[in-house]
Amino acid sequence: MLIVSKKHHGINIIDCWYAERALKQSGVIRYQEALKPIGEKSVEFQTLVSDLTEDAEAILSRFTKNCRYEVRRAERERVECSYLYGKEITHDDIAQFVDFFEDFWQSKGVHYAEKEKCRALIEQYAAAGAFAITKATVDGKILVYHTYIVDEDRARLYQSASQFRVDETISSNVVGFANRYLHYQDMLWFKEFGKEQYDWGGAGTGGEVESITKFKESFGGEPVTYYNAEGTKGVLPGVYKGLTGLIGKLGK
Repeated sequence: MLIVSKKHHGINIIDCWYAERALKQSGVIRYQEALKPIGEKSVEFQTLVSDLTEDAEAILSRFTKNCRYEVRRAERERVECSYLYGKEITHDDIAQFVDFFEDFWQSKGVHYAEKEKCRALIEQYAAAGAFAITKATVDGKILVYHTYIVDEDRARLYQSASQFRVDETISSNVVGFANRYLHYQDMLWFKEFGKEQYDWGGAGTGGEVESITKFKESFGGEPVTYYNAEGTKGVLPGVYKGLTGLIGKLGK
């Protein structure tokens, strides 16, 4: 279980991941991917989870044939991966990622309005030692970023962004290879850190979400149901109502 909290107008705002039961702490609490329903308003959350207790070849063998090909092709394309975890993540690292993430959304024709909130959340989780940033590069050019929320047993994919318009020397196919390769290398890296599960951060249906889910399924993870919920302890109803807008932004 992971608990990350901060004060807002004197009230504890608590993000709790993978809880088995309600917390005893006072504050406004958002339960993320709880292992069991908590409270009366728990909502099911579907995701995929890959087992990191297997060896590297066994993990790779669960990928589809095409996925394995693209992972190996990335190696031939000289894709390199690097990793930052917890308090070793600097303000400059966060700024570089957030700028890249904004560019990623703009390349899809979407205005990204959550830049400063994204930066603040990453700084909060990194300071708690519960965040990781990974990236794939070719010749020093960043092609792909992944970010993760990390507890003692799990790495949970939080954000993924690719740059398909790097320059004329790097094709969009190579960026796709790099994305798959980075996921595989991330799995092995988290495995080395003793993590047992790789949570793919959701498996939805419909529209673009469905195509993303098919991409995730190609890595062979198992379907898992978690539960999201919000709750309060020791907070007046009127105060909670005034904070619901803030709580809705946490973890997004």
